[in-house]
Amino acid sequence: MHFSDIINQHYEELNEVDLSMGKFILNDAPQVTLMSTNEFAKACHSSKSSVIRFAQKLGFTGFSELRNYLKWQHDPSEMKQQHSFKERVFEDAKRTITYLQENEWLSIYRYLEDTQHVYLLATGVTQQSQAAELQRLLLLIGKPAQLIPASSQSNEFKRIVERLTEKDLIFVLSLSGENRHLANVLNILSIHNSTTVSITNMQNNWLSGRADYSLYASSSRNPNPDDWWLQTASSFFLLIEAFAFGYMDFRRGQDHEDVRF
Repeated sequence: MHFSDIINQHYEELNEVDLSMGKFILNDAPQVTLMSTNEFAKACHSSKSSVIRFAQKLGFTGFSELRNYLKWQHDPSEMKQQHSFKERVFEDAKRTITYLQENEWLSIYRYLEDTQHVYLLATGVTQQSQAAELQRLLLLIGKPAQLIPASSQSNEFKRIVERLTEKDLIFVLSLSGENRHLANVLNILSIHNSTTVSITNMQNNWLSGRADYSLYASSSRNPNPDDWWLQTASSFFLLIEAFAFGYMDFRRGQDHEDVRF
């Protein structure tokens, strides 16, 4: 996939600053491949954080991966030996496991324990599979959850909203976290004071900034532009299992505390 196609694919998620950086790349991609993040930011009259966020909106882990993509596109033979997509699976798993080991989510577990209803909203086919697995695990644990479309226009969502309360918990799954069509969904949930948990790729993103709690997994795009449609997803299932089983441990601990006191 050509870089211009990636821009078009994510066009609705990009602001004016993003589009300006995209235009700069399209006008002189070979030069961009020689730039550092700071140099590119300076050339675009922007900041390093804006550059990184721009790259992540396009599905890259950061500017370095975007730059490598441009190099491969400009000269495929130059990058042929430098990337293994299989290795990306291992790297994403390692990054996700490190994140899982550093987080306990006790505040989410306490809210989940007391909530009346749990809803799962997913964007994209892969996220729907992840949501279905989370739904299955929560059901086995004894905390049923309902999977509904992540669209404010769906009848299912409208019906749920009619009975939504501040004691309900909503998980929203999105790979990039930059799905701006979710704005209406989150606005409606906010009006009803419902608590939201985002599940997204491991990066700062619009959705995690709007959610009350955020869960992350690492996901990488195939470094070969010819296989642009492939992206790792297994780490999300690591996250979902760790979160669900951690909740089961939490409940067991709560039961023990009740007995003790």
